[in-house]
Amino acid sequence: MLKAVIYARFSSDMQREESIDAQVRACKAYAKSKGYTVVKEYVDEAKSGRSTLARDAYNQMMADAMENKFDVIIFHKIDRNSRNELNYFIFKDKLEKLGIRYEYAAQPIDTDSPEGQVMETVMVGMAAYYSRNLAKETKKGMNENAYKAIFNGGYAPLGYKIVDKHYVIDEKEAEAVRLIFNLYLDGKGYGEICLALAARGYTTRSGKNFPKNSLHDILRNERYMGTYTFNRVPKTKRRNSHSYARPNDFISIPDAIPAIVSKETFLAAQEKMLRNKKRKGGAYTAKRDYLLSGKFFCGYCGSAMQGYSCCTRGNMYYYYSCARKDRVPADRCKQKMIRAEVIEHWIMSTLEREIFSDAGIQRIADSMSTAFGNANKEAKNATTVLLQRKAAAERKLNNLYQVIEDGDADEFDMQRLKKAKEELRNINNEICETTVKSAPDIDTSKIISLLKHMREEIFAKKNSHYAKQAIELLVKRVTIVDKTITLSLTTEGCLSLLVPRTRIAVSSDTWKISAHLAA
Repeated sequence: MLKAVIYARFSSDMQREESIDAQVRACKAYAKSKGYTVVKEYVDEAKSGRSTLARDAYNQMMADAMENKFDVIIFHKIDRNSRNELNYFIFKDKLEKLGIRYEYAAQPIDTDSPEGQVMETVMVGMAAYYSRNLAKETKKGMNENAYKAIFNGGYAPLGYKIVDKHYVIDEKEAEAVRLIFNLYLDGKGYGEICLALAARGYTTRSGKNFPKNSLHDILRNERYMGTYTFNRVPKTKRRNSHSYARPNDFISIPDAIPAIVSKETFLAAQEKMLRNKKRKGGAYTAKRDYLLSGKFFCGYCGSAMQGYSCCTRGNMYYYYSCARKDRVPADRCKQKMIRAEVIEHWIMSTLEREIFSDAGIQRIADSMSTAFGNANKEAKNATTVLLQRKAAAERKLNNLYQVIEDGDADEFDMQRLKKAKEELRNINNEICETTVKSAPDIDTSKIISLLKHMREEIFAKKNSHYAKQAIELLVKRVTIVDKTITLSLTTEGCLSLLVPRTRIAVSSDTWKISAHLAA
């Protein structure tokens, strides 16, 4: 008896959750008529048929198919499977290679005949056409709403609320918006504006203090001068990108919604933003490499300490600053900025003393060599045990073959044969895994040679590339609380550099060093 699974889906456009029950009921009746045993049901609720990437149940079904858990997949109709021709036939080809086929409860198709294959192709194409045409018609309806300045979904900008699908000013929020424009035109920076908003009790809709990056979008939003816009799209998929494109179907209707600020105020803010952008574009072109990027964290709030530069009287100064404090000034993280030269000099001096001194190099080389040798020995012992298990499994399999050749095998013996073959296959896979993990022992001379070479490049030749690599390999984390620095060192990175092609699990040394730094 063939094992079948049922897949059901509704996409929330013209359907409800009740349609799932109807699909499953029809598929069960179909399975019963065909004599199939239904072993599982997969259900995706409110999921699109145009893409399979976001369909969790569908992806789980494909994963189970790879493990040969069923023989047939039953859908109610083709459009419940996919509304994208490429997805449909790619997945069908994969399943057919596994000996699994599609069947449809409400659309019986003889896919073994040429006529049935043509019909299947036509129906898949019609399902895809329906989906694309529906999207087109939906977009057309939204464009019509836009021409009437009707709210088209999503979230209304700060300062507005939606009443009967139209924009209405929310006076309390609008006060914050006006304050942002006025302070910006008065010459205040984003940080100062965020602090002023917090001082007056203004917060985002989620009740949090305003982050600096939210001010840019507010200052650029044309709705605040009464212009309704629709179909604006980001130019890039990068997170927090402020760059937007205006496609051919972009809609802009002046004076279509209530204005929170005057056109003169809005346009003056745009001119100032443009001037600031041009001024900043030519400044600070020389970039500094912050050695601790990705390793340095604020001990108060847990945020990353990021590189920050400023120019005073023609001189450039470089710092590490709490990213949260910089992003949301009103949250007032207590951690102050620290000079990049101070913290980086202390880190490199500590590495020179702890790692790259002759005694440090010898100590670490001995520890790493011993750890790798022990782990490698365990892997080799595991291989020996597996080879013994393999020999026993092969003997068992040969005995079963002998029974079959003698003509004395029954159904129970055939099942034992199948299990014995599977056991041997699994053991061979384990041997391959263990063989990959094992590698020749690494002696201390190789580790010493590597560390001495790095020492020469960093401290004698002042090679910043090697300094950065040393931090990547040896520094696990740096944390600062006020002026107290905690440095976590590890040998894990060096081990991975020395044995990059093995998956051997080697225990690494980790230790911490703390110090109180001067400003």
